[in-house]
Amino acid sequence: MKKEQKQHYDKIARLGCILCLHLGLGTTQPEIHHIRRNASKRDNSPVIPLCREHHRGDTGVHALGKKGKFEARYGIDEQTLLDQTLKLL
Repeated sequence: MKKEQKQHYDKIARLGCILCLHLGLGTTQPEIHHIRRNASKRDNSPVIPLCREHHRGDTGVHALGKKGKFEARYGIDEQTLLDQTLKLL
């Protein structure tokens, strides 16, 4: 990972989980989630901060999948979470 990319990820991580913030749960320790679009490479994908549960837990984006279950559960999609992340930066 390049220095510039690491600095960008660190800045995003300092925001805390963007979904927890959206849900009014306060700041939680995040992991970086890559939003993959049309087989794009992971390193070139936009990222959002998600806590462990919302990232890879039973109620997270990876467990619920991209077939609308994540969006249906939380009433928000990854693109909107990305927009909110970018706004906070």
